Amino acid sequence: MNRQLTPQQLEKLREPTIHKLDTAAALDHLGKLIDEGTNAACKKTIDRALHQLQALDQRQHSDHHAVLSHYFRANAYSALANIQHYRSAQQTLMWDCSEIQQQMLALNSAISHKGFSTLEPMRQCQILTNYGNLLKDVGRVIDAIAQWDKALSILPNFGKARGARGLGLGRYTALQRDGWHQAILAQHAYDSLESASKPDAYFESDDAEQASLYYRPRAEHLLEHFNIDEIREQSYLTKGELGKSKAERAYRTWCLKHRLVLNPLNDLGSWIAASGDELTLPALSEKFCDGTNGALTPPIFGFFNQLKQEYASARFMLYEGVTAKGVHFSDRQVDIADTLDFSEFSLATERIRTAFRVAYSLLDKVALLVNRYMGFDADKNARNVNLSFKNVWFQAKNNFLNPSLLPSKNIGLCGLYWLSKELHDNELILTTAADARELHAIRNALEHKYLKVQEGWTAPFIDKQVGDYALTLGSHELEAKALRVMQIARSALFYLTFAIEYEENMEADTRSTTLVATMPISSMKTSRKRRDHF
Repeated sequence: MNRQLTPQQLEKLREPTIHKLDTAAALDHLGKLIDEGTNAACKKTIDRALHQLQALDQRQHSDHHAVLSHYFRANAYSALANIQHYRSAQQTLMWDCSEIQQQMLALNSAISHKGFSTLEPMRQCQILTNYGNLLKDVGRVIDAIAQWDKALSILPNFGKARGARGLGLGRYTALQRDGWHQAILAQHAYDSLESASKPDAYFESDDAEQASLYYRPRAEHLLEHFNIDEIREQSYLTKGELGKSKAERAYRTWCLKHRLVLNPLNDLGSWIAASGDELTLPALSEKFCDGTNGALTPPIFGFFNQLKQEYASARFMLYEGVTAKGVHFSDRQVDIADTLDFSEFSLATERIRTAFRVAYSLLDKVALLVNRYMGFDADKNARNVNLSFKNVWFQAKNNFLNPSLLPSKNIGLCGLYWLSKELHDNELILTTAADARELHAIRNALEHKYLKVQEGWTAPFIDKQVGDYALTLGSHELEAKALRVMQIARSALFYLTFAIEYEENMEADTRSTTLVATMPISSMKTSRKRRDHF
């Protein structure tokens, strides 16, 4: 167990400057300063480290040292966020926390930096695991699982990633309504927590003993609520079928591989049982006097149906676009001028472009549903404000964060808020991963300007900006960004249902003993999806 330094020892550790140290030695000193300041929850020590990191960044860094600088800065802001959070009288979610924002920036900068691959595998895993932990803390548990899985793909025995994944899956389990989904996720959460306590789990220094004390009780807590051995014996994940035709099986295999299925089990991997889009809204309550649809279901169900259908259709268009072979017959007899810059004009390319547009538009529709359901700001409608995924969180009159959010413990809503920042926050946009950059600019070019798509091999020679009316991308880059938008839209739909579920549970807990009538909602028959059924 790490021994905490005394205030006098911390004061002595803060005294040295880094001016005469080379970059490697300076980073070693600052790393120790941050670690000791974190252990002692000493803001003064962390502030000193950040001040010296800022001075260090004035030097010319190697790529390797630049990534480490970002990583240490993230650790420092993480410590400051924890100090602020635990000193606060109210234990609320991190809605408007500058330290969390700076930590996100630093971790994004480290992961997206070209020097990230030069780090030793253990350090890469530390950064990815910390990023996953941060995403989980702000409500983005689905995106967090992907980061822990990346870390484990580098070092399968990295103990902190195993444990963090177990804790994250435990939270994911608690967000589910379906009993089987809960059971399967709980089993995998238990297995991850147990694996973090096994002898083969790798931890730095003496963290292994502390890890066992931390993770094992949480694994035992899952045992108290789930029969893990029985769930494992069912082998539910391997049951089912991917489709009747070869084409359908290929499509669903692709969806599973890229984690695009609206099914929480897809976040465990490419399992057959995860191939169905099973995400639905929770049960909703509505006063009879507030009903706007007569004896029919509340309009929100139809709205969510449309969101889900648009997502599934955009996903299939993306699949058709990226897997297309040859020339489609609809492209014949369409006279296109050869611009001599290897631009792409085809049905396949249009499918990818359209999939991007539809998936991105889903986010603004999620914002509209959130605004209506939560009753955030009716004044936005009165002022004809163009409601979007970017501004739904803020007041129309002053553009400040909606004050009703600050005390909220709605983790799904918090996840949506931080997901919107990945797309729209000017600082985060500059530091996020390559496949997530420029998404908003690409959407604007697709909708209002000219997005020129050139053959993938031309990427090194592409001039991104063509005048003030065109943006240029390589075909491979467009595919990667369209796939990322689909993944963001998927996460948004999940977080939306989690947010509504939380609010409905809160409503049920405070509801009076007045008479409540129920209305069952069944699934639409697949045969009704035919356009020629009359």
